[in-house]
Amino acid sequence: MTDQAIWEEELIEPDEAGHLAEGHLVPLNILCDGRFGVHVRFSAAAAPELNEREAAYREMESEPYLFRSNGTVHVTGVEYIGKYADEEPPQAFTLPVGEYAATVHMLDWEKEPGMLLEDGNAAADALPDFVVLVGPITDRGFRCDEVTFDDI
Repeated sequence: MTDQAIWEEELIEPDEAGHLAEGHLVPLNILCDGRFGVHVRFSAAAAPELNEREAAYREMESEPYLFRSNGTVHVTGVEYIGKYADEEPPQAFTLPVGEYAATVHMLDWEKEPGMLLEDGNAAADALPDFVVLVGPITDRGFRCDEVTFDDI
């Protein structure tokens, strides 16, 4: 039987020999469930940066994770891997084969005036919850923790 707990145990290994250390995935784990907006930005030439608006509302930044691309990147929740993949197809995009550094930024978009509507929903042009910047490796020290940020 395959269920979310088994996938989490298999994929999110806290030891340094697991999938995180091998660069198979970059966790967006803030120790709570939810439905989050994620924007991924890639640059092969130089380390990508947050734009001015994103930087103004950045709440936290992770240390870089190693990410090894096989040519396609999927952005999805762990519960949609394996037999659950038919329920909600992951967002996918092309990323050239190679090794990269991926840094996760958590934004507090609700602090931006006018972005949290009276009904509790986000405005159409609200920032995402997370921006993941993927670029060239500049340092060989990588985060291997399944929790994305130290301050959680």
